[in-house]
Amino acid sequence: MERRRFLVLAASGLAGLACVPAQAQNAVPDAKAFIDSLAQRAIDGLTAKDIDAADRAKRFRELFTETFDVPVIGRFALGAPWRTASESDRADYLRAFEDYIVATYATRFAEYGGEKIRTVGSRKGDDDEAFVASEFVRAQGAPVRVDWRLRANKSGWRIIDVIIEDVSMAITQRDDFSATIQRNGGKLSALIDALKNKTVSVNSGKG
Repeated sequence: MERRRFLVLAASGLAGLACVPAQAQNAVPDAKAFIDSLAQRAIDGLTAKDIDAADRAKRFRELFTETFDVPVIGRFALGAPWRTASESDRADYLRAFEDYIVATYATRFAEYGGEKIRTVGSRKGDDDEAFVASEFVRAQGAPVRVDWRLRANKSGWRIIDVIIEDVSMAITQRDDFSATIQRNGGKLSALIDALKNKTVSVNSGKG
């Protein structure tokens, strides 16, 4: 629960990134600035008490799709079934995936209690990737370590995973989705339906 709550407050959910070593601090300053800006935009735009749920969800979706590479994350989370899925099923899945993320996390910004994201370093990864290390600073308790994996495209940096205390959110989703598909005879449609049902449940206040 703490990992999921932090992801909401920091981001606004691809393989275990370790904490950035001291000698690599600020190796990719523009990537670090990207995360600093994202955290501030999320707090400024999503935590106000005078916006309704629909407006908060709309703002979250805009920020999420602008700063996260949703298709890359969605394909990774689905895994092998992506390769054999039809174009129609892929499109249905990505829509359901995005709607599920928005519904699951947008409303939690209303619970914001003054937590802060403090970036502490960055380093260059392979090819067009970078890693940013940060801490989730709480009013009580030790800071929670959060690492961000980013990839550059023609539009700039995009987040492709968030790793909280060595737990990858992308891998966690992949395991969850795989289990859902396996329980339902290997049918991708079962996962799509499950995501849609969860979205409806959250939007109705039952999730």
